[in-house]
Amino acid sequence: MPQCGMYLVRKRVWRYFNNVINFEIARPKEIYKTDQVMADRTPRVSLAMPVYNGERFVSEAIVSILSQTFSDFELIITDNCSTDSTGTIVRDFAARDPRVFYHRNQRNIGAANNYNLGFKLARGQYLKWCACDDLINPGHLAALVAALESDPSLGLAHGQTICIQADGRTIPMVGEEMPEITETDPAERFGKAVMSFGTCFQIFGLFRIDLLRRTTLHRPYYSSDEALLAEAALLSRFKRVPEAIFYNREHDHRSIHIDSKLARSSWQNGEASRKAASEHLNLLLHLYEIAGRHPEVVSPYRARLQLIRFVKRPEQLSRYALEILSFLSPTIAQQAKSAIKLRGSLKTG
Repeated sequence: MPQCGMYLVRKRVWRYFNNVINFEIARPKEIYKTDQVMADRTPRVSLAMPVYNGERFVSEAIVSILSQTFSDFELIITDNCSTDSTGTIVRDFAARDPRVFYHRNQRNIGAANNYNLGFKLARGQYLKWCACDDLINPGHLAALVAALESDPSLGLAHGQTICIQADGRTIPMVGEEMPEITETDPAERFGKAVMSFGTCFQIFGLFRIDLLRRTTLHRPYYSSDEALLAEAALLSRFKRVPEAIFYNREHDHRSIHIDSKLARSSWQNGEASRKAASEHLNLLLHLYEIAGRHPEVVSPYRARLQLIRFVKRPEQLSRYALEILSFLSPTIAQQAKSAIKLRGSLKTG
């Protein structure tokens, strides 16, 4: 390709992605409407449950939270404009227990902003995100709070994961769980988190809210929870607490079963977006930003050296190439994806 042509391609790609890490996060007062008033007391723990059309499992999830032996918490449920009976179910719990606080967004703002909204409304010293289809054992919060209060160097305490199917029966682990991140060196912690991206069950652990205030939180591209965990790891240590059991429910309507990147971007962002659909490039740029955000903790150079280990993996390089190609020529990119899938099936066939 002539030099001027290469320049135009580079310019076009950069123009497309140069704002990819500057997603706008809506402010709480602009995106929800509620007639419920929060209680005056300040709880030690805030539980944030984002939900959209969760009528099938949300009652079980709420009951498992209200059954905790540790009771000094608030449960903030942010309803992303559900079209089923979710609102009716949650309002009933809120009417019976003052710890439950229900918000209904005026429009679907996407999963990322809905997760962040729970954080913005939280008043506790600690915060735990809760999925509307998962469960926790009765001693879950007590064990996690005890772990954080016994070790100030910990920023996140998370439970032991057990996977269950829709009817509650246990099944083998879905995916691979991230290992404990206990290293004292921030660059090593960041590298370990990045190199072990997987199911990200730790995102449903108990965070110090002051730690989360230092992060970029969730962003409107799918898998941004991986970046959030990587930034939390750079800033602090994690601990797995075996006494705290986290039951992750596997069922057909989970977001991980959405095949289309564009559809996943709609789930995460509130609307389909080609920019948000470039998941791997978004994650790369986000991690690069994170590696330079905390020079008082770790040298950006050392953190980015850890990131290079992740980026140079052949599977990662191919993902970046396909996403760039999808932007330049969606047809050719689709043909390339089909060829890769065919090659994989021939190898395993």
